Amino acid sequence: MIDTIASGRLTREDINRRWANCRYNDNQEEEFPERKFHRYKDEIQEIFDVEICCNRSQNYYYINNKDDISGGFTRKWLLNAMAVHSMMDQAQEINDCILYEDIPEGTQYLSLIVDAIKQRHQLRFTYHSFNSQEQYELTLAPYCLKVFKQRWYVVGCPSTHPSEKRIYALDRVKEMRPTDIAFEYPKDFNAKAFFSPYYGVFRDQKPTKIIIEATQKSAQFLRLLPLHASQKELSQFQGNTFFEYFVAPTFDFIQELRTHGTDIRVREPEELVQFFRNEAEKAYQMYCL
Repeated sequence: MIDTIASGRLTREDINRRWANCRYNDNQEEEFPERKFHRYKDEIQEIFDVEICCNRSQNYYYINNKDDISGGFTRKWLLNAMAVHSMMDQAQEINDCILYEDIPEGTQYLSLIVDAIKQRHQLRFTYHSFNSQEQYELTLAPYCLKVFKQRWYVVGCPSTHPSEKRIYALDRVKEMRPTDIAFEYPKDFNAKAFFSPYYGVFRDQKPTKIIIEATQKSAQFLRLLPLHASQKELSQFQGNTFFEYFVAPTFDFIQELRTHGTDIRVREPEELVQFFRNEAEKAYQMYCL
């Protein structure tokens, strides 16, 4: 219903026609029932804070706060997820024509973690890190969840290191269960601020000013999909564009720069420039000797 009305100003007759041809119209109703329409409208505002209004003089419906929808990240993410789910549900007959990206395991723990954060109860789980040959058990006070490149992560303080915030990938969790052990959520913790100077999930480097030079092709891509929230476009020279970031040069950020190949060149800081020089020399030695 949100997608339908967001597509344009629709009269009640327009909505009825679309409902008559909708796959969710199980009873093959010719009109969208008035009582159901207003119930959905009220529930949409309550759940998503999306206000569907009616222009009485011209007799059409519209979304009043359409510009605000993109402002709230969680609400936008949820709406997009539901829209994709709706699209896939309606496209069952052409399922072979739609290709999906595999999602690692771990999503089955999301509701458990959300409940633990809300109830302020610690979690007990078995974890097998990529850096360890053996799995181990730990108890965690969960603070927040983060998704990055189709992988989910939980951030929290383990009972063995209660003053250290650590990050665990859910696809490396082997078993998880709730506990009755309560914890106090820190008043000064802000999930967005915790990750704001970083790209991805690694936090093993200090944020610094980074300047890159991008070709015209990559510059267009970066304007559409910025590498980081701190991205600033500085200037242009001989068709190339310079961008500035305040971000930590972590493994995740460096890997993202690498995906652009020679279309992106690091200009500052000098340590990062030297790192890419060394990497380029290693690649040359690997393939040319």
